[in-house]
Amino acid sequence: MKTGLSLSQLAKELDRRSKAKVDFVAPVSKFAVAVDRNAAKQLVPTIRLAAAEGVKVFGINKVAHEQFSDYAGIPMQYYRRMLEQDPQLLVQNVNRWLQDHKDERRMVRVLDGNVRALLSDKFRALENEDLAEAIIPVLQERDLVIASCEVTDQRLYIKAVDRNMEDRIPKGHKFGDGSHVGFDMVSPGVAVSNSEVGRGSLMIESTIFTHGCTNKAIFGTTLRKFHTGARAEMSDDVYQMLSDKTKRLTDAAVWAQTRDLVAGASHEAKFRATTDMLKAATEDRLAKKADVVEVVERVGRKFGLGDGERKGVLQCLIEDGDLSRYGVHSAITRFSQDDSVNYDRATELERLGARVIELKKNEWEALAKAA
Repeated sequence: MKTGLSLSQLAKELDRRSKAKVDFVAPVSKFAVAVDRNAAKQLVPTIRLAAAEGVKVFGINKVAHEQFSDYAGIPMQYYRRMLEQDPQLLVQNVNRWLQDHKDERRMVRVLDGNVRALLSDKFRALENEDLAEAIIPVLQERDLVIASCEVTDQRLYIKAVDRNMEDRIPKGHKFGDGSHVGFDMVSPGVAVSNSEVGRGSLMIESTIFTHGCTNKAIFGTTLRKFHTGARAEMSDDVYQMLSDKTKRLTDAAVWAQTRDLVAGASHEAKFRATTDMLKAATEDRLAKKADVVEVVERVGRKFGLGDGERKGVLQCLIEDGDLSRYGVHSAITRFSQDDSVNYDRATELERLGARVIELKKNEWEALAKAA
């Protein structure tokens, strides 16, 4: 598991962002994409909102570019090529296809002078700072260790471990007499994440934390709250949305539910059921004649690992030497900590490690069979 930010660093960054961000709801006819030069004299696309008080100009970040690509119906590969090689052509394409949506309204979320999201005007913004305020006191009251925090362009993450519960998982490799070489000590935990920019729902997920190597696997989802609300009421002009007490009162029920679920996330019965799966996975060994490279290739194809990720997972598997289902799961979660993996992707890999454990017996056997 990547360390990310300390709790105090996270608090400072969320406070800074809460003061720096602003939302607009605008008819598509009121905004357009243009080309400007940045500080490095490079041509870059910008978005211009034609508000009553004058034109507002913002940069566009990676997430928003992807959303413009989707909304305008331009394949991302072609969109990215135009962005890198011919920004002016990109602007012409985007503005042309936005005309097909001119009677619609979109929410434009801005942070630090850049558009960070282009969303439906029905998007219900559950703010990161409100989530942190709701759950951090609960984690501290339950004596959970906040092991990792991060806020990226896509999501906020808060990951905690309950060190008051532990279990031993026998390693997959054994001595000649069948006894296990060693054990992994594990504890339950919880991962809470949220996206203010349409990159998934508010989620509370149960986790298993491995001491020593600090691997984390993310298992089932306890809560998935989607960001959908009533359509914003507005005129045919650009409307700046304000974060106020009324909005927070509207979200109070969500935060109350979130606090209750976080408080009960490390339930002992659920933890024991998960560790039973992990222990069973240590007995699901690769076939003696199995090609380990081919097994990792199969796992990679099934779970969408890139070529570089497959090589990294293979290296972790070989270095550990545990050629079991448990070993493959550990290799994926260990590779998630590699410097080449960003925090968002690392969290996805933690989920994929858990999915290896949750495979049905016949699905695992199909992956682990000899080539």
